[in-house]
Amino acid sequence: LACSPETFSEKRAKACEKRGTEPPARANQDEMVAIRMLRWLTLCLSFLDALAWGPAGHERLNDVAQRLLHGKHRDQIRTMMHSDVVNIANWESVMTKKYPETGVLHWHHQKPEWTCGQRDAQKTDHIRCDGHGAENGSLFCGLAFFFEHFADEMLLKEYPAPKTPIDTPRTIKVFAKVNVDDLGDETHRTKQRAAFYLRWLGTLLGDLHQPLHWLAEKNFGEEVKISFRGGDYTLLQFWEEYLPKQLPELPMISILDLEYKAQYHEWGHRSPPELFRQWGGEMSDKVCNEIYGPMYVNHGDGSRSIDSPFVLTEELFSKWLKLAELVIQEGGERLALVFLDIIEHRRHKAAKDEGRGLLPPLLDKIPAASVAATVGGAGTPYTVPAPAAEGGSSKSASSAAAQIRMLHGLHRARRKRAWRNLMTNFFIAAIVVPLLLFGLHAHSRSPGNILSFMQKNHLRLN
Repeated sequence: LACSPETFSEKRAKACEKRGTEPPARANQDEMVAIRMLRWLTLCLSFLDALAWGPAGHERLNDVAQRLLHGKHRDQIRTMMHSDVVNIANWESVMTKKYPETGVLHWHHQKPEWTCGQRDAQKTDHIRCDGHGAENGSLFCGLAFFFEHFADEMLLKEYPAPKTPIDTPRTIKVFAKVNVDDLGDETHRTKQRAAFYLRWLGTLLGDLHQPLHWLAEKNFGEEVKISFRGGDYTLLQFWEEYLPKQLPELPMISILDLEYKAQYHEWGHRSPPELFRQWGGEMSDKVCNEIYGPMYVNHGDGSRSIDSPFVLTEELFSKWLKLAELVIQEGGERLALVFLDIIEHRRHKAAKDEGRGLLPPLLDKIPAASVAATVGGAGTPYTVPAPAAEGGSSKSASSAAAQIRMLHGLHRARRKRAWRNLMTNFFIAAIVVPLLLFGLHAHSRSPGNILSFMQKNHLRLN
């Protein structure tokens, strides 16, 4: 397969000339057809391998998110998406098949591409959609673009401004010829942009939690060969197809809820686009230190290399399996977080259209004893879940106090912004109100009003 059909035929012709015979034309044609067919088959297989998490990985991640969306929140996302979260596990394959140009969105690209050997390579503070930190048609910029569609500008101001601007793109070039009303189910609809974008957002957030998608080195793992239990795989294929099928059953919903609430308040103080950047940094660290790190062999001349094929040990397989389980579960929890945030943005947009205001998802008082009843408790409209209660697992128990402190910190920051907004409104009023009174006074003494006044006085004199 490494030789072209022309080169293969020339060698056959030379061999025939040595024997004093003519090369059979029909045989050459058959060989060329067979080579082309094998090449097309290889291309198709590599295309399938190049997808992000396979259906099993996306389905598991989406299942975690759906379990963490309770009651009306699950119904709201179903209505917005025209589907349950778990049922869009094949969205990537459907879109890539129909619009191949969108495949680039599932991978991180920057100029120049980073490598694990660079100093502080895993840090993502520099990532912004400026064509260098991240390209327009890449994973991070796609996530920022799709979230921007649902964001409420005023609610975004409740978050601290990111140190490095996101530079969210206004358009995504690969969507120039994509029908945003096409949900891939052959059903004719109009005005389906929200459902289309929400499906893309959920899929790309799943891709973000596949560590190999953050490192273009070695063609995102496609060039690394692995041998395990008598089977041969590429590193990318192994992570996206093999590992997700070996994972144990998901934990009980009560455990998922507890872990999710323990994590939520570590994420909830930052805007989702900034979180995308932070989570990308975590995946970059994992791909370098936990995936590629154990595979490298150090040589006496100071160089490093990966054996081909790399024989995967049971010990390393066990570590990778736990890592895959962790990143998929975290991905599902974070997808639920982003969906809840989108619901909150939607509430604020609706209230703005109706000319009324809404409290942000924190109340005036957040005492540790009653936080579960006042924030995200049953019967309240707020989408923020209560922190994990004291006395749960060791992880949740140790972080509950930190969660309460963070809630108080957010509350103090919000009160500072409220006072700042009050002073801003005061100074605006100090300028606008006198000008308004002056204008009304001038209007009352306009030429028309003066003439009317003089006519009334003239009549009285007569």
